[in-house]
Amino acid sequence: MEQFLDRAEELLQAIVRFRDTSAITLLHHLRDLAEVLDSLKLYDECHLTGNCALGLAEALGRRSFEFRNEQAETFSLIAGLSVYQPRARTLFIQAVSLCEEVIATNIALDTNKLSLLVVLRRASYVLHDDYLCLQWLENAVQIMTKLSSSMVPDELSGVIYHNYGIFLYRVGQCARAVEAQHKAVLIRRALASVDPVKYTPYLAKALAGLGLSLHKLGKYNDAAAASKEALEHCRTASAQGTLQYSAQLAHTLHRYGTTLKKLNQVSKALEVEKEAASLYHDLSQTEPQYTKWHCYALYNYAGSCHSLGQHAEAVVAYQESISLLRALVALNTEEEKCLVVALHNMANSFNALGQGTKADAVATEALQMNQRRVLKGCNDDSCFVCQRAKAYRKKGKVVGLFRWNGAS
Repeated sequence: MEQFLDRAEELLQAIVRFRDTSAITLLHHLRDLAEVLDSLKLYDECHLTGNCALGLAEALGRRSFEFRNEQAETFSLIAGLSVYQPRARTLFIQAVSLCEEVIATNIALDTNKLSLLVVLRRASYVLHDDYLCLQWLENAVQIMTKLSSSMVPDELSGVIYHNYGIFLYRVGQCARAVEAQHKAVLIRRALASVDPVKYTPYLAKALAGLGLSLHKLGKYNDAAAASKEALEHCRTASAQGTLQYSAQLAHTLHRYGTTLKKLNQVSKALEVEKEAASLYHDLSQTEPQYTKWHCYALYNYAGSCHSLGQHAEAVVAYQESISLLRALVALNTEEEKCLVVALHNMANSFNALGQGTKADAVATEALQMNQRRVLKGCNDDSCFVCQRAKAYRKKGKVVGLFRWNGAS
């Protein structure tokens, strides 16, 4: 915080003395100050400074065509600030249009194409419009294939291929995503071999993304291999102790556990899920957005305990996840499916532990939420809850009613 304040003071003094600087230098100072103010969460001041930067950039762009790339760069930088999120899409579209106009008018110089790549990279980080970002990143990939490899920095091409793979995955094009993510891994592996401290976290992200796409394609062995390597690099990065790297480690553990279950390696998945749940718990203490992830990690861990017959541990984990799931259901009814499964399995665990009264109460709630039906996907013929569901249905048929009256 102190570092940001010192930088803000330095920039303000430079802006006050703007008569001794060029308009471009002043523009850069305004952009830098807006970023610092955004980091300090001084949003009113950031908005005022950002607007000054946008106005000056637009004036320079109107004055001379040679300033259009500066204008585009300014628009994209300001669009990435949190206070400008409502305008981000519009600003990025303007920035991309300016770059394309420069390329079309100025004999498509390679430096102008590189400017467009930088804008497209930033847009793919900030925007949540999957199809627009995918369209832009496809354009970025095409541009890179036409430029000499020495022209595009490896760091830039690594980001573009990585983000391209992410957006392909999001729209369900997983085979193409794997192709892009393989390229991102190769580029970032080379970068990490030269500067491991800086680039190992980025290599871990690329491997984790590759594992996610391979999992979606049903290539679980390959997905597990990618996730395992990602996990090793995440542990190296998280040793630096930053919140960002701890979150990355937790996400990687969480997804790796899911793949291990697909390979029927439940005992190994349980260990991974337990560690993920612990990390998410710690993260959620200071960053509430991780509470949802903590809930899912607990849910997965409890499911593994249940599958392995570790019912006492399953009950403890399910109780905590159910408490969190109830809050999620209040915001999104789709989460009710997970809540039904959690209650269903916890009732069976209580029953296995000989705690009949608790098993009865939880089974009753699970059946009420699931409209007294057998749980889809439950293949356990001795399932305590599903047996009750069958009994209620049979009783309803005998008396000509399909309504459960609560009798046990």
